Amino acid sequence: MRGIQGAGVLDFVAAWYVKASPYIRGTNVRCAFVSTNSITQGEQVGVLWAWMFGQGVKIHFAHRTFRWSNEGRGVAAVHCVIIGFGACEPARKTLFLYDDIKGEPHSVTATNINAYLVDAADVLLDKRRQSICAGAPAMAFGSMPNDGGNLILDAVGRVDLLRTEPDAAKWIRRLTGSDEFLNGIERWCLWLGAIGPKELRSMPQIRSRVESVRETRLASNRATTRSLASTPTLFGEIRQPKAAYVAVPEVS
Repeated sequence: MRGIQGAGVLDFVAAWYVKASPYIRGTNVRCAFVSTNSITQGEQVGVLWAWMFGQGVKIHFAHRTFRWSNEGRGVAAVHCVIIGFGACEPARKTLFLYDDIKGEPHSVTATNINAYLVDAADVLLDKRRQSICAGAPAMAFGSMPNDGGNLILDAVGRVDLLRTEPDAAKWIRRLTGSDEFLNGIERWCLWLGAIGPKELRSMPQIRSRVESVRETRLASNRATTRSLASTPTLFGEIRQPKAAYVAVPEVS
């Protein structure tokens, strides 16, 4: 969709909204689409609706999230919204709310219906890399092993390693990613930043894992990854905070 910055994140249904806008501009014509509810959530909102509102479009009525259903067999569990809009101000704006997404809605009159389908001002949250608060700490992607799994241990693997190489204990740290954080899964990693050559040689299992990291990185078709083969004891990308921090799962 030309002229819409960030359009690559939009669902296909957004194209119908964009296509309809020039046809209704300068008229009292209204239209409505049944849509996936993702165009009213997350990063799509700022991309699609900033453009739509820039065309003079107003949301006249909307059904908030409900579960799509029909009489066919094997119906997919799709969550939908219905959005009615025009390039004019309606006499009345109505929101249809669902206490049960599989049930019937009840309607309420709204002063304004914004892109998140709530009765509030037209505020959009754009994608940004800097905090809106001056002096707030930066949010960064976590450390990435880029190790072919050789520096990672599950709970059983950690116990097995310590049974044969108990001196490895000080080089093992708890590893928490999105899945572990959300679901209480136990995972560990070899954190070998300060290990010396003599101590590494004294632990054959860890030395073997480090060598496998080196070979995995050398076999990569990415030059950046191949360059990391010179430091196989380290994670490929290290962003471990030195002070207290807030962990936010990227995917949930």
